[in-house]
Amino acid sequence: MVHEDLEKMRCQELFARLSEFIDEELPEGICSEIEAHLSDCEPCQAFLRTLRKTVEICQQLPQDSLPEEARRELRETLQAELADWKQKRSL
Repeated sequence: MVHEDLEKMRCQELFARLSEFIDEELPEGICSEIEAHLSDCEPCQAFLRTLRKTVEICQQLPQDSLPEEARRELRETLQAELADWKQKRSL
């Protein structure tokens, strides 16, 4: 049971960093750790494939597909979520 809990924690940590990993925003050492985990974890490989496909689909959307007010609200919500996430990480 403890081993499964440890694996879940590693997977959850990986999920939180995959967007940065895809965007090549992480240091090489962290990328190496993620790649090592991915080489041995099918659920994380599937999650990565899904995330990459989602990014690919989103990149194909017209740039002005959202009204300005919706973009502003989305940006504000994402910034608030990011600030909240960073605060929780620092605890």
